[in-house]
Amino acid sequence: MTLEQVAMAANIDDAASVRMSQYQRGVHAPKFSIAQNLAKALNVPVEFLYTPDDQTAELLLIWHALSKAKRGQLLKSLQEPL
Repeated sequence: MTLEQVAMAANIDDAASVRMSQYQRGVHAPKFSIAQNLAKALNVPVEFLYTPDDQTAELLLIWHALSKAKRGQLLKSLQEPL
């Protein structure tokens, strides 16, 4: 998906490709509501857009793909003493 296509899918209209490029380069940060639209357009959780590293991003994608029951099981297993 091109930046322009993502912008269109996220309902970012005026100077979309310029604005998207600025977001990508970190020149400007989108408002949270725009970040939500971007996440929806990219089919990722909004937290994914704010994560500081690739491993955390990968964990977020895995987490959001799990059912509520599986999330509960995973949390329970992580809270058990080592």
